[in-house]
Amino acid sequence: MGFNALYKKIELQKNKTFSLLEVWILNHDVEINNKQDELLKEKIVPDLLNNLKEIENLVLFKKCFRNQKITQKEIAENLNIPKSHVNFIFKYHSKISFNEFKKIIRVYDAINLIESGYLKLNTLNALAEKVGFSSYNPFFTSFKEITGLNPHQYIKELQFK
Repeated sequence: MGFNALYKKIELQKNKTFSLLEVWILNHDVEINNKQDELLKEKIVPDLLNNLKEIENLVLFKKCFRNQKITQKEIAENLNIPKSHVNFIFKYHSKISFNEFKKIIRVYDAINLIESGYLKLNTLNALAEKVGFSSYNPFFTSFKEITGLNPHQYIKELQFK
């Protein structure tokens, strides 16, 4: 799934039930790999949709991924659920890993800030740190990997729109 397609879908989905519908696997009949996960499934599935919505709220509106050191454990604490539930959600109900999810949301956050004029008063380095990257280099690499453009190219393209 390309980032531009995901970005557009997030924007279109903002007022719908799930903004990140392309990320989630809503099917309750996912194939479970082990007995422990089978037992977890019984606890998680009844609240799955609510937990997915709460994860979206945390990452898209409360901007929890701006914290560079945020972990699945902290996400779980914010949701008031066990960490094993968050692990299960990303293992069986997400098309991407937690780390990939975090990276995509951070780049999405950066694009929103760029488009809202953040760089008029700040540097790309400051932007990278604001959205949760440890420094400019991982931001640059992630931005290019996800959008197909480096930040400078993206900004140039944005100026010509």
